[in-house]
This record gives sequence, C-alpha cells and structure tokens, in this order.
Amino acid sequence: MSMSYTTNESETFSIIHARRIASRVATDLLRFQSFYGFPSDKSIDDYEEELAVLLNHDVLAWVEYGFQRDGKWTEATVRYTALPGGTLVANDDPGKIRPNLDIAGAHFTSFLDYNVNWSNKSQAERGAIAAQRPFTRGTGSEPPLENGYWVNDLNYTAGGRGLGRATARRFG
Repeated sequence: MSMSYTTNESETFSIIHARRIASRVATDLLRFQSFYGFPSDKSIDDYEEELAVLLNHDVLAWVEYGFQRDGKWTEATVRYTALPGGTLVANDDPGKIRPNLDIAGAHFTSFLDYNVNWSNKSQAERGAIAAQRPFTRGTGSEPPLENGYWVNDLNYTAGGRGLGRATARRFG
C-alpha cells in the first residue's frame, strides 16, 4: 500500500522576511567595504534598514549600490530588482562581489526607484513609510553605466518575495 501526502504551505510576507532579504544585501555591502573601504558600517546599517522597510511595504522597484564616477556607475556596482510575489527562484547565498575593480576618483552611493504600489499609496501612507527610514533620499535621474551592461547573477528570497541581483560588467 503506498501513501502520498500533499501539503499546502502559505507564508505571509512580514518584516522578518524583509529583514532576512535585506541582510543578504548588507552582506554584499560588507564585501564592498572589505574590498574597497566603503560604504561605512553606519551606511550599511542604514541601507539595510531602508531596504527592509521598503520591502515590507512592497514599494521597491529596484535599488543600486556602488561606485559612481562622473555621474555614471562603475563596474563596482550591483542592482537589486524586486521579484514579483510568488516567483519561484533559488535563494542564493550572498557574496561574489568582485575585488580589484577600478574605482579611482569614484564615490560610493545608492539610487532607487519605487514600484506602482508607491504611487497608489496616499501622501499620508508614503509619509508614514518615509518616517520609518533611517535617512531621506533626494530625487534625480537614474545614473547610466560608465561602460557595460547588467548580468543577473543571484536571487535573495524569503516569504514568497525577493530580490534579483545583477552585477555591472564592462564591455571588452
């Protein structure tokens, strides 16, 4: 006699899941710090907290962290794009940040964009989310890559949501 079992597990996304995903990004940022001296511990903590808040409220479209020179991203940059809820992808270990890239004359920074959920929130709701963030961002246009393209390489997931990571690569 053979038996089979079916389980149906449903997770509700929570701040705990958001923090789990954000901690993987923070690990990547720590690798940047180890290889390039930036960002600072305080900046990493702030970026991690901001990301957890935005993921928890499901308002992030994408965020980039890395080194800019003359208003353009260098090859020492990563981009995280929010994956639609229910996307089935592997949950990778963080890391694989490449050392010894040219960051001469560059500074570490970040840039992000919101998804449609942000636009659909009232001014009061957006204000409440902003109040949970450790710093205030300005507005601007997305910086282009200095010379290159994005390569999707890792995914960080928890609770049915996640981030897909892409790394900047140089042409030639």
